[in-house]
Amino acid sequence: MTNERRSQHLRTIGAGDPIWRQWQTLPPEWRGPVLGPGISNWAEITENDWPRLDLSRLPDAFVAELVWMAHWQACDGTRVAVLAMAQLANIVRRAIDEEHPFPPSIREMDYDAAAALQGWFYASRGKRLPTRKGRARLRVLFGFARHALIAACHAGPWWQLDEWHPRCDPRIPLTNREPVANYGCAPGQISVAWLRSAVKWHLGTMLESGVLRWTTVSQERLKSFRRFDNWLTTCLADPADVLADPTAAVEQAAAFARWIADPRNRVTRESDTRHLGKPVPIRGINDDLRAVAGLFEFVAANAVEARAVLGPSPWQQVTTTHADSWFGRVTRIPHQRGFDDANYLDDHALTQITAALPLIGLPRDQQLTLTRGDRSTITADGLDDPQAMRMILLQILTGRRASEIRTCDFDCLSAVPDQPQAGEARALTRFHYAQSKIDVAPDTILVDREVTEVIAEQQCWVRTQHPDRSRRYLFVQRNGNRSGIKPYPSGTYNWVLRTLSDLVAITDSKGRPVRLSRTHRFRHTRLTRLAELGLPVHVLQRYAGHATPTMTMHYIAARDEHAEQAFLATAKLRADGTRIQLSSDDHDSLHLFARADRFLPNGWCMLPPLQSCDKGNACLTCSVFVTDASHRQVLQRQLRDTADLIDRATTEFEKRHHQPMPEDNVWLTQRRAEHAALTRLLETLDSAPDAAAHGATPARREPSAGPVALTLDLSRHRRSRP
Repeated sequence: MTNERRSQHLRTIGAGDPIWRQWQTLPPEWRGPVLGPGISNWAEITENDWPRLDLSRLPDAFVAELVWMAHWQACDGTRVAVLAMAQLANIVRRAIDEEHPFPPSIREMDYDAAAALQGWFYASRGKRLPTRKGRARLRVLFGFARHALIAACHAGPWWQLDEWHPRCDPRIPLTNREPVANYGCAPGQISVAWLRSAVKWHLGTMLESGVLRWTTVSQERLKSFRRFDNWLTTCLADPADVLADPTAAVEQAAAFARWIADPRNRVTRESDTRHLGKPVPIRGINDDLRAVAGLFEFVAANAVEARAVLGPSPWQQVTTTHADSWFGRVTRIPHQRGFDDANYLDDHALTQITAALPLIGLPRDQQLTLTRGDRSTITADGLDDPQAMRMILLQILTGRRASEIRTCDFDCLSAVPDQPQAGEARALTRFHYAQSKIDVAPDTILVDREVTEVIAEQQCWVRTQHPDRSRRYLFVQRNGNRSGIKPYPSGTYNWVLRTLSDLVAITDSKGRPVRLSRTHRFRHTRLTRLAELGLPVHVLQRYAGHATPTMTMHYIAARDEHAEQAFLATAKLRADGTRIQLSSDDHDSLHLFARADRFLPNGWCMLPPLQSCDKGNACLTCSVFVTDASHRQVLQRQLRDTADLIDRATTEFEKRHHQPMPEDNVWLTQRRAEHAALTRLLETLDSAPDAAAHGATPARREPSAGPVALTLDLSRHRRSRP
């Protein structure tokens, strides 16, 4: 391209169209109107083999906008939409030639206007409408690239825009623990103008101040305001009446609460329809009421700023009475939640899940035969997503949240200093996960070799996919991520989980269906199993990454099976192996009085506190001696020592007297009785659970209940190659 042709599109930077300020920041080879020549990696960053993109004969603003969007796509890691831009250029050129009207710029042309122009182009040229593929190609331009263009040319606060996308607008504040999301939100969809302006200002201020996070604003708070907007336009003759009479605010809040209690009125997007037919939880109604009350409170507390930002509007009537009335309709939820096992996955369900994991990583041209939860057999095609397979596996093994695995750093493992030498197979590593929910909570845990191997294989997979790129995330987006800097999207992960659930139809031991889309159940299960191993609450809290032990205890499932077995494990046994019932006096003797002379190396003495013992060390033949599973190792050692003592004494007796020791020998009779008592005790203990035994140290404890060690065939689940 000659300098004369390039100079035709130069504009003075100043008070004119802001697109020219953005155009001026582009490298010279990216300023058009012909792209391709001079761009070294053009073939790598474009979606096809076209050597060039010709935007000549287009209006100047169109050229500047399209070349800026192409450069943004290249920097974003997606491929430049050459086909869509070339098609749009042909459409605009034909419209110019035939004097057909069209918007003056891409910023003023939304997808509907572009689709109408495309329809005219096809109909006037070939008497037919564009194909679905052709319309989809054009839609690419009016997604992220156009949003980024509008944000770059917008001179006011970012929250004034109708579309919010952190990926397209770096001005939107994110915390250090929030990755740049692929999803956005659209406050511009609020139909009531005065409400839309206030919501933008309110949520933008809350984000910038750090009171709210992007995840809360985009996925929860804006939905509440969308429902409030629907209620205003549906149920009130004049939406501004909600801000008029403060005495009517209580009844209006109650009417809104009744309205949003209907699942049909909560639908703000297509995905919400899956909740139809299900009762609306009180917590969801409360969240909507708090959102509206918080907006009223914010505007009332900042009346001067509201007049400057919002101008003349119904908001001038809002008072703190409105906010208090809406807050007053929030229903108090009693915190009387009992422990249950509703979120616990038993071994029956986990076995089915781990058996189905290879299907996720299997290529699409391969099949796997599986047994469904209803015991039927299916043969299904692979889902070709080894990343999702490893993510599920890591959630099962570590109990981390889905977001903490999905967005964790690529270099997430570090050595543990001063680690005791416990053998290579049990070596521990520190795992740094993406703690994005609680700022004050820890973000590391110790993991074993099994977890380390899964992470190492994922790192190898990423290196193979992006050999020459800088790697930030352990799990990366596969499409539209040429540079490998975008994390694995949550929508894709949820789709894989739903698909696998539908195929395998997993059930637990009680026949109840288990939906894999509820991955938080893996967290409940992991913490429950650690609790059943006897870990103290403060250790569980540290492992879970919670700010308070109260939250940690909500994750512990009260399984009847474990409760029964743990109770049986505390049973006290006599020397003959029979159980005894302890009265309150007995407990007083053992614990309240804390009598040191009643604590024996291998059990307890139940002799009343005021009586004395004259039996010496003959406890195993005493009727008031009791013990339990916490003394198993002492009893086992005593059994071995007693057997060795009997063998040594009888051998020396025979050598000295040249005849065997008689069975009625006083000493031998007592030792035989002790040996028999120890044998009976250990046989009884071996036949009963023992994990909840009081006084046992963590090193001696074994799992006390239903949870059994689950062996996972890791090599079968994973693929190291792309």
